[in-house]
Amino acid sequence: MRNQRVELHKSEEIPAPVNEVWALLTDWAGMLRWSLSAKRRSALGSLVGCELIGEADKIPRTRRMILSSGAAVEEELFYQNDETKRIYYRKTDTFGTRGYIASSYVDELDDRRSRLHILSWFDAEEEASVAAARYDAIYGGIFEGFKAYFATVT
Repeated sequence: MRNQRVELHKSEEIPAPVNEVWALLTDWAGMLRWSLSAKRRSALGSLVGCELIGEADKIPRTRRMILSSGAAVEEELFYQNDETKRIYYRKTDTFGTRGYIASSYVDELDDRRSRLHILSWFDAEEEASVAAARYDAIYGGIFEGFKAYFATVT
C-alpha cells in the first residue's frame, strides 16, 4: 500500500477566555498540566514526561513527549503569532505518519468562551480512515484535557 494523504480540521468550544486558552496552548512543554493521557493509558502508552528543547519564548522550540512505553515524540513549534493566535508545528515519531504538519489557533467567542481549532496534514502508512480516526481521538483528548484543566482553575 502506498502512503495515504490525510487532512483533518477539528474544533471545540473551550470554557475559558481566549488569552488563557492561548497561554496554555503556547506553553509548549506544559502538557502535563492538561493532558488526559498523563492520567490514563492510551494505545501508545500514557504521557509520563514532557521536556522543552530550546527557550520557552523563542521560535523554533521543541517539546519532547515521553510515553510510558519508552517512545519519544517530538513536536517543533516553528511559527507563533500572538496577534492572530495561530501556531504551526511539525511532529516526528515512529507511529506510521510522515510529513506531519499542524496548525492550531484560538478564536474568541465571548469574554468567557473560546474555540480551539486543530488542522493537520500528513501521509499515513495505513488506510487514511484508520489514521484519521486515531488523530481524531488524539485531538478529542486535547479538547477534553483543555476543558478539564479550565474546569479546575476557574
